[in-house]
Amino acid sequence: MSDATSREGGSAQQLLQELRGRGLSVSEIAGELQRSPRMIRKVLNGETSGAVYRASLLELARTGQTTTVPPRRRSRSGDLVRVRSKAGAAEPTVVPQDTGGRYTPNRQGGRLRTTTYLGGGGRQHELQIPKGKTAKGREQANSEILHRVRSAARGQARDTQQMIKARITYANGRVMEVKEYNASTMLKRINDHGGGALGWFRDENGERYTNLDVADQPITGVTMTVYGKAKTQEYDRQRTRGRPRRTQSGWRPNY
Repeated sequence: MSDATSREGGSAQQLLQELRGRGLSVSEIAGELQRSPRMIRKVLNGETSGAVYRASLLELARTGQTTTVPPRRRSRSGDLVRVRSKAGAAEPTVVPQDTGGRYTPNRQGGRLRTTTYLGGGGRQHELQIPKGKTAKGREQANSEILHRVRSAARGQARDTQQMIKARITYANGRVMEVKEYNASTMLKRINDHGGGALGWFRDENGERYTNLDVADQPITGVTMTVYGKAKTQEYDRQRTRGRPRRTQSGWRPNY
C-alpha cells in the first residue's frame, strides 16, 4: 500500500475491516455499495482488491453515509459486464444497471429513506412519508419502522441492550420526541397497538404532550436513533418480572 493510500484511510480491505469493527454488517455495507454480500466478503478475504469500491467505503467510514456509488465494470467495447444472477433465477447472468455517479439525498417523489452509521455501532434511520392517509408510502413506512425495530431487538446482547429514540415530524411542521425505549419493549408496545408503528408514535406523542392535538395532522417524518447501552440492575429486575421461573414441579409464571 502506498503512503498516499495510507494517509487517505487505507485500502478497500482495510476500510471494510474498520467498518466491520465499528459494527456494520456485511449486508449493510453491501446495501450501501449496491453490491452483493458475496463480493464484499471477497474483498474482506483478500480475493480481490476492491479498488473500485474504495471511494465509497471511505465516504461511508468518514461520514456514516454513501452518496457516491461505485460504477459497474465495463468491457473494452464499453458495454456493462454481465453479473451472476441470484440462485434459482431463470438466467445464470444478467446485465446490471450502471450504478456509477453521485446520488442526491434531496427528497424525490413522496418518500425518502436514509441510514447514517454512527460511532459505536449506532444507526440513525430517517424516513420521509407522504401526507396522504391512503398513500402507499405510509404502509411502506410502517413496514420499514417495524423492520428496524425488530432488527434492533435481535441485537440485544448479554451485557448490552439496544435502545431507540424517535423524533416525529407532523405535516404542519411540528416536531415531537418519543421517549427512549428498549428495542424489545418498543416492539412489544407497537405489536400490542395492533402493529401500526405510525399510530403508536402518534398515541405516544398524544400522551406525552397532553396540551397538543396531533389527531388531525399526519406524520410526515420519523427519525429513529438506535444505539447500545449497558444493561443495569433495574433492567434485569424488570426483565425478570416477565420471565417464567423454575420450581420443583417445573416452569410457572413469575407473578
